[in-house]
Amino acid sequence: MADNQIPGGSTPPDNQNPPPQEPVPPPATPTPQPPRPSQPPPTQFSPPPVQVPPQAATAGPETTQAKKPRRTACIVVLIVLLCFAVFGVAMFVLAAALGSSGGAAAGGWGTSFGDKVGVIHISGIISSGSGASLFGGHLGAETLMKLIRKAGKEQSVKAVVLRINSPGGSAAASQEIYQEVLRLREKKPVVVSMGDMAASGGYYVAAAGSKIMACSATMTGSIGVIMPTLQYYEALKKIGVSMEPIKSGAHKDIGSGARPMTPEERKLLQDMVMDVYDQFVSDVASARKMDPAKVKKIADGRILTGRQAKDAGLVDEIGNYRDALKLAAKLGGIKGEEFTIREYGKVTLFEALSGSYDTVGGDQLLRRALQSLMWESSTHLLMAPQVCPGTDLSSHAP
Repeated sequence: MADNQIPGGSTPPDNQNPPPQEPVPPPATPTPQPPRPSQPPPTQFSPPPVQVPPQAATAGPETTQAKKPRRTACIVVLIVLLCFAVFGVAMFVLAAALGSSGGAAAGGWGTSFGDKVGVIHISGIISSGSGASLFGGHLGAETLMKLIRKAGKEQSVKAVVLRINSPGGSAAASQEIYQEVLRLREKKPVVVSMGDMAASGGYYVAAAGSKIMACSATMTGSIGVIMPTLQYYEALKKIGVSMEPIKSGAHKDIGSGARPMTPEERKLLQDMVMDVYDQFVSDVASARKMDPAKVKKIADGRILTGRQAKDAGLVDEIGNYRDALKLAAKLGGIKGEEFTIREYGKVTLFEALSGSYDTVGGDQLLRRALQSLMWESSTHLLMAPQVCPGTDLSSHAP
């Protein structure tokens, strides 16, 4: 048999050869892994059951999301309220700094800027010390002097009106205010406007003004000094009570009502009263540019109406508070019918709450009331009209 013969008797053609077969790669041998250490089986641990509150059990994501808008709204409201509070405080401070705007002479309203007329109220009994009120009213001599100095320093205040409604009071306190008004008059015009009464110590202060204006029915004058005393030793004898003071000198209890006054003591007190009286007359004559002899003719304690005081030379013009404002603006060189009024002495709410202003406490008022009932108060020199009957040591000129 030939070499190219295949089984089955068929002979393949010469040009047909079987395709070569690709070698099959041997199967990959797995890499041996190192033996792993044996691990203990995990410990079985079950946590204790958690007690869930009923509300928390029912609260879901929707409840938590609902609380967020409420919290945001509260924050927005607080921010708005804080802005309003800051704005209000700023406006309050600005108004206090610029002063209060009042009606002008023509009845209009002035602006808070520009030239102003200052107004200082002197009301009630004139006394030493400091004192202020949230709603105005009585001011002590120390506080009044501070206000007068403040009005003199403010450049925008071109003139000052002293509105006096006082029957007088302490001689020393009246003299202090008088001297301060004189200093103010050297810087700018001072117009005095008398209300119901500007008598005795009230007129002492008024005399220092550049111009004095009073109503026709104003009670003024009463130039004089008085030292009231109270004698009660006869009443003490009737009930068997006597006082034996232990004193360092013969006149230490001078003016006591528990015993009669000796002639020597009366002369000492009389001389002291007359000395203050001479100062009163001299200051009035100097400030009013009057002859002291002419002043003494009416300086016997008499009370005068505004019209009588004008005839006597104690008052310059007859007019009310509105007229005094117009005169002050004119003397201060303020042009136009409208101007700003700068009021001094009224305590603002901020000052009252912060305690930044001098006030008279209840203990001071009580102490003053008690002093007025004690015999030591008989040594006080007063400048006030003697309305009730009493011992008048010297309200008349010699």
